[in-house]
Parts: sequence; C-alpha cells; structure tokens
Amino acid sequence: MVKISEKLRLGEVVLKVGHLKEMAGFYQEVIGLTLMEENDQFVRLGVRGSDEALLVLKKIDNAVVPEVPRIGLFHTAFLLPTRESLADVLVHLAQSGYPIDGAGDHAYSEALYLHDIEGNGIEIYADRPKKSWMRDGEGNLPMVTEQVDVDDLLKNATGKAFTGMPNGTIIGHVHLQVSDADKAEQFYKEALGMNLTTAIPSARFFAAGDYHHHIGSNVWAGRHINNRQENEVGLAWFTIITPDKEIITTHLKQQGYEVKYVGNTISVIDSNGIMIHFK
Repeated sequence: MVKISEKLRLGEVVLKVGHLKEMAGFYQEVIGLTLMEENDQFVRLGVRGSDEALLVLKKIDNAVVPEVPRIGLFHTAFLLPTRESLADVLVHLAQSGYPIDGAGDHAYSEALYLHDIEGNGIEIYADRPKKSWMRDGEGNLPMVTEQVDVDDLLKNATGKAFTGMPNGTIIGHVHLQVSDADKAEQFYKEALGMNLTTAIPSARFFAAGDYHHHIGSNVWAGRHINNRQENEVGLAWFTIITPDKEIITTHLKQQGYEVKYVGNTISVIDSNGIMIHFK
C-alpha cells in the first residue's frame, strides 16, 4: 500500500463565491488575511510575509447559497503559530462584533469556530505542544471536545492592535462534509496512504506523519446529501502539496480514479465527489 509523505502540507483552499467584494472584505477585516492579488473574477489572500495564498475566492455567475446541506466544505482551518496569536484573534473577533459559533478544546488544540457571510465554515486554532497530545495504545488520538478556558486563553493576549493573522499562519487542515464516511476512509487511507488518526461511526480524520489530522470528514449533515451544483457557492477545490505527487498519481490511476493534468498540478475527484489539486 502506498504511504503518503509526512512532508505533506495543505495549500490554497478555493471557494466559489457570489459576492466577491464583500467576501474579500470579510476575510481581510474579520479574519485578518492579507490581500495578495485581485481582479473582477478572483481574489487571492494570504498572510503578511508569505507569497503563498491560503484562500482564493472565485466569482461565479448567478450564484446561489444552497438551501440544503451539500457535499463539500465543513470548514477551512487556519492554524496559528502560537497560543498568544489565538488569544489576539479572539480579542479581535469580540471587538469586531462578528458572531462566533463556538469554541472547542480538543486536547491537542484549542479552536474558534464561525461561518463567513456566504455560509462557509471557518476554524481558527492553535496546537498544543505535540508531547502533550493524548494517544491510545495504537497511537491514535481520541475525539475530545471540551470547553475552552477562555479566561486562561485571554491571559495570553498581547494587548497590541490587531494587524491581521501573523506570519506563520497556514491551512492546518480541511474538514469535509461528505455523504459516506467509509468511502472517505477508502480514499484518504487506502488510495492516498494517509494515516487514520481518529475514527467514529460518523466521522474519520486522516493525517500524514504524526499530525492529529490534515483532513477531516463527517456525515453529520446526513448520509443522503448531494454534490454542490455548478451555480452554488462553496468549495471549488482544496490543494495538497506533497513531494511524492507522481507516486500518488500512479496509485490513484491504479485505483481507478481519473487524474487530470493542469500544468504542474494534477486534479482528482475523491470518493465523495470533492475535487483536490496536488502540487
């Protein structure tokens, strides 16, 4: 079985949007991303000090927000470099007045959750030191969600004026909304060779190396949801950057997946109908 390199990391997440200007403003003013490039059709956003985009917004015509849950994005997860930067983001969000859906302490990380103005889920989180992560006898991580100790977190805020997400912020993971968790496991574990790090009947989490997860998947919206329509806003694709792209390409073809080439990028549709670009 193929085993994907532990050097895997996530690249840009691409969203189809109906209100390009407003969405770009939200991700800059509320989330704190930095504008890298824009025109009438797309906006590229990242963080200061880096030339790699984290999020790309692509305008689509006659866009509509789906009235029912669709296969696609559960949330894009922005990983901050320090707990202090997470505290600063929490202060900023509170001052902005934008509603936060909640917060979760997952033992290996502390996370804030919200949705953008077109309904796409967002997680902003900071990892705890890896040596403190709780693992079972097989090395897997339990699925734990406790309340964040907000008072303790806020003690770490720097008190400085918020100027955006700091250098070192990356896409830590992408959590997908799927219709079949077993099919997700077949693709990300068997076809891509990622490690299954946490599994419950309704959700699976996968990682390269010993990270807690680079990909999450769940069926919490139901097991009969359908793929997004062309004119519906939401996830267009997400990007995996890996040094063994060619090995993965060969294995995907052997597994019966159609692989398309766009320059130096390969594109594949996963077992739930979600597009991934490999670079």
